[in-house]
Amino acid sequence: MPELPEVETVRKGLEQKIVGKKILKVTVRRDKTIEGVTAREFEEKLQGQSFRSIQRRAKYLFLVMESGLTVIVHLKMSGNFLSHEPSVPLPVHTHVVFSLSDGKELRFKDLRAFGRMTLHNSFEEALKQGTIPKLAPEPLQEAFTLGHFKAKLKKFSSPIKPILLDQTKLVSGVGNIYADESLFLSGISPQRKASSIKPKEAESLFNAIKKVIAESIEAGGTSIRDYVQTDGSIGDYALKLFVYGRKKGNCLVCESPLSYIRLGQRGTHFCPSCQS
Repeated sequence: MPELPEVETVRKGLEQKIVGKKILKVTVRRDKTIEGVTAREFEEKLQGQSFRSIQRRAKYLFLVMESGLTVIVHLKMSGNFLSHEPSVPLPVHTHVVFSLSDGKELRFKDLRAFGRMTLHNSFEEALKQGTIPKLAPEPLQEAFTLGHFKAKLKKFSSPIKPILLDQTKLVSGVGNIYADESLFLSGISPQRKASSIKPKEAESLFNAIKKVIAESIEAGGTSIRDYVQTDGSIGDYALKLFVYGRKKGNCLVCESPLSYIRLGQRGTHFCPSCQS
């Protein structure tokens, strides 16, 4: 699933490609992708609109129109946007097509079909929808402070990994990849109770989260399966992963065999020797 760095990379790509462009036509090819209004209403209300800005909150994208109309996009497992000439054949799993005033098409492709779009009257209204108001601070926001992080950790007796994945508790935007990597860099086992993490360890984890998110954004995200940037290129952060996706390998630091377990119903990679 695209995490904060991947969604931020998509946001930047869309910002460069579609801001200021007018929507000549919207074609919804899979009605279930649209929520809150019917597919036909979605098409009709967005026709003639122009993109004003592309915003992001954690893993959510906000396509903001000049009129204020705002589309919230959740990429979920495999959603991505690609810009193409209309002459390029549509892939099978293309669910929404925006025909733009520059003669190109912005296509939303989603192999697993979990991605969703909802239409709202304004950006302010969109920010009040669903779980968005409950989101914890993002790693690179000023609101994400060490003091806040340490205080919150003490409140949870469950394993730290699922707590990191819960977007409303400690931090938002961190998913499976970056939770595993942050825990490895800080030397903390994903199975440790959050409340057992000592102040120095908490500071190490706090800094590791900020580090992996910042570096992944710079690298254009992590391409493991479905994620690509808006120009079709892959994210390079996969080249820097220490543990994620390497369940049959050895630790790059101590050379001990890595472990792979299911924790909170999510695959979890770690080094039993380096993490305790």
